[in-house]
Amino acid sequence: MPSFNDFFNTHLNFTTREKTGILGLLILMVLFYFLPILLHKEEDYSKELKIFEKEMELLEKDTLDIRTADKSSKYQKLWAPFYFNPNTVEAKRLENFGFPPFLIARFAKYRLAGAKFYKKQDLLKIYGLDKSLYLKTEPYIVFDQPSKGLNAKDSIRKKVATVKQIYAVELNEADSLSLIAIDGIGPYLSSKILSYRDALGGFVSTNQLYEIYTIKPEQVERIKPFLTCDKTKIKRLNVNTADYDALNRHPYISGKQAKAILNYRLQHGRYSSYLDLEKVILLNKETLQKLEFYLEF
Repeated sequence: MPSFNDFFNTHLNFTTREKTGILGLLILMVLFYFLPILLHKEEDYSKELKIFEKEMELLEKDTLDIRTADKSSKYQKLWAPFYFNPNTVEAKRLENFGFPPFLIARFAKYRLAGAKFYKKQDLLKIYGLDKSLYLKTEPYIVFDQPSKGLNAKDSIRKKVATVKQIYAVELNEADSLSLIAIDGIGPYLSSKILSYRDALGGFVSTNQLYEIYTIKPEQVERIKPFLTCDKTKIKRLNVNTADYDALNRHPYISGKQAKAILNYRLQHGRYSSYLDLEKVILLNKETLQKLEFYLEF
């Protein structure tokens, strides 16, 4: 049986050159193992981490502020109130009070489920309705009260008269917000009414609303009970000083009629009354009746 020395001398005996090679290889292995540690000394990133955490905190706060602004200021810009019955109003029209879409959807779902509003505070049953938004909306909530001893038609007339007494807008001094507050008048209709009023110089009668282009008769019928006209607020046009452009801008005076008024004034001097205007061939009786409240001498 061979001894350990024989085994070592046979299998593990290396020459000097081989021993040098093995030693060099071991040294290289040790160097490669520790080289990354030697070249990349561990750094302290705690300061950078704190800065990153601070930036994330500010970013989260900015996001929260944006969301808050989106729920408040974005929809508050839509503030255009009107009187409404929460049991019958079209849900989408609650946008006029600054209701965000998710609240409008919940309001519609609440009614579709068969629920009814019996008092103003019932509106707070809509989950997520902010109390401040409710307090701004609450004055405009009205409920239909049935009148005893009256038939349906008389009841409606009494109701309209009551609401008109509570809230009637004088057309010749109204601004867009006061007009939009009336159920049936939106921003577009309000702008058309105000534009026509400025062109006329004021309204003599609510029936003049039928003259506004693109407004349907049924729309006028709906809003007339809540409007009044103060004739003393009308701005009159002086036919003795007005030029062609001023005369032609008036809805009741055509370009040809404006020229005829000016030509007659040049030939005969100042107008003293409507009797003089009757002498202008192009001004018929119907036109002069319309202009009665709009001209001065």
